Amino acid sequence: QDLIHIDWKVRSEHKLCGKQYDAEMQLYYLHQYGNLEAVSVLINADGEAPNDHFQKMLDFFQLKFNADKSQCRRRQRRARALLSNKSSTQLRGGSASSSSEADEEFENYNAAESPPSEADEGFQDFDELDSPPSRGNNLYQNIQNRFLRLAHRREAIDLRWDPMEPWEVQKTVHFWAYTGSTTEPPCFEDVKWRIMDVPMTITHPQLIQLKKLMFDHVDPNTCKKTSTHYEESNARPVQPYRGGDIYRCKRSDYASDLERVASGRRRGFVLREKWKGVDMLDYVEPEFPDV
Repeated sequence: QDLIHIDWKVRSEHKLCGKQYDAEMQLYYLHQYGNLEAVSVLINADGEAPNDHFQKMLDFFQLKFNADKSQCRRRQRRARALLSNKSSTQLRGGSASSSSEADEEFENYNAAESPPSEADEGFQDFDELDSPPSRGNNLYQNIQNRFLRLAHRREAIDLRWDPMEPWEVQKTVHFWAYTGSTTEPPCFEDVKWRIMDVPMTITHPQLIQLKKLMFDHVDPNTCKKTSTHYEESNARPVQPYRGGDIYRCKRSDYASDLERVASGRRRGFVLREKWKGVDMLDYVEPEFPDV
């Protein structure tokens, strides 16, 4: 099966035993027989140390965020210049074409104007590179644009990000399972959900950065924000239980490859029974082991 899409939700759209989490990563897979399957990794933002693997993803999207913001600000400066030219043209009785172009640019400029959020603090962007030494310096602008493109391309070359990296993202092979729907319109039914029973851990500053990247990103061409959210959340409200089977795969049902090799067992085993070698392997206890 192929991974076709990843969604990030703040807060989580699933609860475990009544607990809602700070965020959720949803991975959608298309099975070879046409089935749509989804894997959910719940996220706690109470870590003491940053999640290094998660930070790689944040850093990559921060580059995109900064580049789009910089392009938008260049459009804003152009809009201000056009408005200035419009005023001068009207005083001299100029044509209406330049006036209409200025109006369009000014509309996009207004759409992007918003007060800075608290999350803006501590994030570096390319504002310093955005200020040319003099107005109308096209040569400087072309050199700057080329430099930014090369810098972004060089940063992206070596990035290989595994969304199910062991231990920092996927801490378990066990899960809760049910059949539901996608959480965004048109909400396709018959989606096979797998909710991993050990959440990923990040820090609160990493959660703030994730929210900033999602909620404050602007389209570089229109300068309008690209996110739809409400009260710092883009998650669908948790839906009431509507019947249907809920299955849980535990360590007693299924053992990982390493555990099978260490214990000599082909299937799962009871955790309390210390099979030879198994107790020496890394294992993360789920939050609700006895449910």
